[in-house]
Amino acid sequence: MKRTYISPEYDYYRVYGTLNMVEESNFFGSKMLEIEDSFTVGKQDIIYYQNLKGEQLDYSVESSLTSYVYSDSTNKKENHTLELDESQPQFQLEKNAKWILTIDLDKIFREFIFATLKKYRTFELIKNEMTIYSDVNIAIKNYIDFNVKDRYKITSIDLYISYKDLRKQNILQYKNSWNPVIETPENKFSKFQTETAIDKKSIRIIFNQDKPANLYNMDYFFNINYEKL
Repeated sequence: MKRTYISPEYDYYRVYGTLNMVEESNFFGSKMLEIEDSFTVGKQDIIYYQNLKGEQLDYSVESSLTSYVYSDSTNKKENHTLELDESQPQFQLEKNAKWILTIDLDKIFREFIFATLKKYRTFELIKNEMTIYSDVNIAIKNYIDFNVKDRYKITSIDLYISYKDLRKQNILQYKNSWNPVIETPENKFSKFQTETAIDKKSIRIIFNQDKPANLYNMDYFFNINYEKL
């Protein structure tokens, strides 16, 4: 009898390739997600369907369930902060107040790509138990972090500001509002500086009000433009 020299204490089992969400390249090539050359996280809504477990197995069944709606605007609203620069002197605070807009690029990018993959059912027929996380949605978000995030760069951020007169309602001083409706050419604001974090997970936009802060507050909105590397 021919000996195999395989130690009997080891067993070999087939496993799902989706247990590893990192795309591995080899000499003969590898699979890779086809992605857009550029896109903007602006004001669009993305609608997709999945079952109650988060899986996408049968569109004819899932389309009869309540749809899931992703909103660009909501995504950005939930993942940024707008705060006064605490280091500015009082006279500046009353006049051309300085603001710091901090944007969580990591979360915004991940949520946008996740909704896009769901819309096109990129991971259709993958069940929760076929992933190392026992959750296909967590697996998809990790796939984005491992394979997609580093393939894009930000080309620009479009900031929009519209001032509101406070002379009849001073209690609203420094209380600014997120407002997608103001995205018009005349409200586009370009006088700002940007500071990107070393890990590129966030960016700070620093700007001053054009109109006195003791007389005006702001509606504001921003878009993020991406381009494939």
